[in-house]
Amino acid sequence: MPKVYIVAYEGCYAGSLVNPQDLYLVANSHWREQYKRQEGMFEWQVLSEDGGAVTTASGLRIAVDGPLTELPTDSIVVVPAMNYPGGRAFTHKLDAMRGIIDWLGRQYHNGCIICTQCTSSFVLAETGLLAGLSATTSWWLAEQFQQRYPDIRLNAGKLVVEEPRLITGGANGAEMLTALLLVERYMGKAVASLCAKTLLVDTNLTQQAPYLILPRQQTHNDSLVLSVQDSLEKNLCAPFSLDKLAKEHHVSSRTLMRRFKEAVGDTPNSYLQNLRIEAAKKLLESTGLSAEMVMQRIGYVDISSFNRLFQRKTGLTPRAYRQKFSH
Repeated sequence: MPKVYIVAYEGCYAGSLVNPQDLYLVANSHWREQYKRQEGMFEWQVLSEDGGAVTTASGLRIAVDGPLTELPTDSIVVVPAMNYPGGRAFTHKLDAMRGIIDWLGRQYHNGCIICTQCTSSFVLAETGLLAGLSATTSWWLAEQFQQRYPDIRLNAGKLVVEEPRLITGGANGAEMLTALLLVERYMGKAVASLCAKTLLVDTNLTQQAPYLILPRQQTHNDSLVLSVQDSLEKNLCAPFSLDKLAKEHHVSSRTLMRRFKEAVGDTPNSYLQNLRIEAAKKLLESTGLSAEMVMQRIGYVDISSFNRLFQRKTGLTPRAYRQKFSH
């Protein structure tokens, strides 16, 4: 059984730091009951960059077991999530964590497994280890992640994404699912199932897609594209025509398509689909309109096409979405 090392740092979430430790503790209890032995149980330590205590985002002071050091091959490194203080402050925070980031890179190249979730997926991305690979992060940080790391295949709809020796989790709380994944890998499905039942970890929750707010992507400075986006939002139900949209904005269809994709990273039609699905989600949450009436309100005429698009974007059928989120 490889040893687990949890990296504590200033401003990390207390729950993200300690919850996996509770799960390892429960896993050990079930392991002893199932197999009547001490061997093969989880052991873990909490480390900080200099070995000193850290203060979590909520103000809890956490003592640690020691400083960052070179770890044995096959060790498991867990990086808890941190509070997100806003774009510029978050960039400064990542810059200040360069020592931890460089250390993570060395441990990976020494054969360690690295687990992150939510905002700590950014910390892992900063190492460059995820370039060309898939990852996830908190759904509401998807746009920032994609803009900052265009060479990473972001799958923000999934709650846990696994690459060889690299595990990323979604929104804060996903640390329990990533820890459970390790329990299943090293102790088996039976112990993992008992842990999930003991701690009420919902193993059916594997998707963030139903919670995803499809981004409006208006952080660029292209006045033409901003005007087109505004037009699409104001004419949500109108049939889409690229030629008509280009003519209204006095550019060619080719120019409009090129500038829109450069600024937004998507086509105008796909962007409109996102707007319509967001509108449909709000109607399903707050009204008693049937799926067909919702479809008509947002400009669709074929219920099958609407249902397929809605499920592709959210991971749920309109009916299932309403059952989950209606007020």
